[in-house]
Amino acid sequence: VVSTSVPEVSTTASTTAEPTSTAVEAFTTTAATTQATLTTTRLDVVSTSVPKASTTTMPVTSPSDLEACLRQAIETVVVQGESSYDEARRCRNTRVDIVPTPLAVARVRSEEEVQAAVRCAAAQGVQACARAGAHGFENAAGCSGGVAIDLQDLQNLTVESASQVVHFGAGHTLGQLYYKLKTEHDLVVPGGAESGVGASGLFLGCGRGMLTQLHGLACDTIQGVRYVDARGELQVANADTNPDMFWMAKGGGGEFPGIVTEFTVQAFTAPHSLYARDCTFPPEKAKALIKTWVSHLPEMSDPVHQMFTHITMWNSMYVNFPSLCFDCSPEQIEWFEAKVNEIADAVGGGTCHSFGHGWFDQLLFEAGRDRGVIENKAEA
Repeated sequence: VVSTSVPEVSTTASTTAEPTSTAVEAFTTTAATTQATLTTTRLDVVSTSVPKASTTTMPVTSPSDLEACLRQAIETVVVQGESSYDEARRCRNTRVDIVPTPLAVARVRSEEEVQAAVRCAAAQGVQACARAGAHGFENAAGCSGGVAIDLQDLQNLTVESASQVVHFGAGHTLGQLYYKLKTEHDLVVPGGAESGVGASGLFLGCGRGMLTQLHGLACDTIQGVRYVDARGELQVANADTNPDMFWMAKGGGGEFPGIVTEFTVQAFTAPHSLYARDCTFPPEKAKALIKTWVSHLPEMSDPVHQMFTHITMWNSMYVNFPSLCFDCSPEQIEWFEAKVNEIADAVGGGTCHSFGHGWFDQLLFEAGRDRGVIENKAEA
């Protein structure tokens, strides 16, 4: 959940960019007559940034020129000084030391508007940061001094019924994607349980969750992406086209050098019933529980058991060991309960109970329904 910075390209030689934060990785790609040096930095949730180039090759013009360029092609643009600026620039993380100050926020509604925003930013010599879920945890996530490209209105979703392949817009939050797939198509993708997180950041960053032991990481399901590159050109990456970019999309996280506008992923039939066994231990049992649990992980992680297991102990007065069995047969449930009980008995001092419920109920619980973080309804 970070961003990628891509310097403006020189058609004669590599341009040395002035990065906006510490560069952590660099690579070079050569096209027919163009050589570009692509330097990645960690900035934002699913974003691509074009750092300010040297003033000897690209002078930075005034904010009014940037605003005029953006407004020519994009319907909704908010700049510093407008009454809606504070709301438009705000990240979901409201930590007091995170105060983003982008020059402009462009709320795009199409791939063409994404292209226009990138081109305007590049022409004015400032970075362009894509914002999906706005869950960046660092101050630079707000694209201070650049153009924040808000993708939340890219909400297209189509499903190939026979193959269960899904094409979805990069503006979806994970909750929106889960809800549409389950209610309209009875499908699911592997991912986390925080509904407000941008699906783009989760997929590019290889997010994990309750279905990971069955279907892998979120990035494992990616079959292709559509993206806007640093020149503002719309590109496709899959196993046959731009394979290096496809490789980066499947685990590169925010280091992916482009603004993804659409994902193509493999979905799966959604679980209909969940059988849970939840065990709780006092904190002094944490070490013994972890050691015992880890020793059984290879067996429990076998997809044949259709289960998910984890341990939570952050910010709590107790250690929780919850496990789930998805659409399990009576024989699978019997094995599941026996395995959880074996671990609990070996640790000692814990209490366990079992219960059954549905997929949405589990998602709402994980997302904080019982703590008032999220409403008690599937749409949340």
